Amino acid sequence: MSNVNTLTVQEEEDIIARALTEWEARKVQVLIDDDDIPENARYLPLESLVEFLEQQEIPVKVYVDGENYLIKLRKRVPYDEFKEFIYSLTDFLRRGHWVKAEWSREKGAIVVKRWRE
Repeated sequence: MSNVNTLTVQEEEDIIARALTEWEARKVQVLIDDDDIPENARYLPLESLVEFLEQQEIPVKVYVDGENYLIKLRKRVPYDEFKEFIYSLTDFLRRGHWVKAEWSREKGAIVVKRWRE
């Protein structure tokens, strides 16, 4: 006979609260919606992007959404700080011969193409 471990409601709530606290404490949060990449495409690895973003001061969420990475700021920052963030992100992307980062008012995020053919 197998042994079944059970949790009380309070223990379960504590686990969820701890997980949410750890999630909110992360500087870079990643949410994946669509992770498909076309065959033979050169792509920007998510790990490289996250590594770069971890070095920045501004906490962000990265949404993997089809052909784009959508980078959303998790707190309001002064415009000058935002511009500096965009410039450093664009510089990082150019060093990898990639495209530039662009602000999309429609999506409310910085858009970075995930791949190129």
